[in-house]
Amino acid sequence: MDFYSGLLTKRQRDLLTLYYNDDLSLSEIAEIDGTSRQAVHSVIRRGVERLVEIETSLKLVCQHRELNNILNEVKLNVENNNCKKLKLLIERLDRSLNRSQEGDS
Repeated sequence: MDFYSGLLTKRQRDLLTLYYNDDLSLSEIAEIDGTSRQAVHSVIRRGVERLVEIETSLKLVCQHRELNNILNEVKLNVENNNCKKLKLLIERLDRSLNRSQEGDS
């Protein structure tokens, strides 16, 4: 949701927020929305499917996680003054960023 919620319909975004962020049940959301529990479930399911479809195509969440992992390793190796490992991490970061640029063209 953090990455792609803007690509959902307002209703999908609102119902997904109530369900996942506010931890409301389908029945509670249906009452707020003025619809049936099944209608809420359907909107949420379609919203999740859409988010998965977008991530499968763009892979921004996956790339974000990979870059965060590299950053954490860099921080650890800076603290340990491990220049050899830092060089490898920089190469890994460079490969990761080049992969993302290849997808842009």
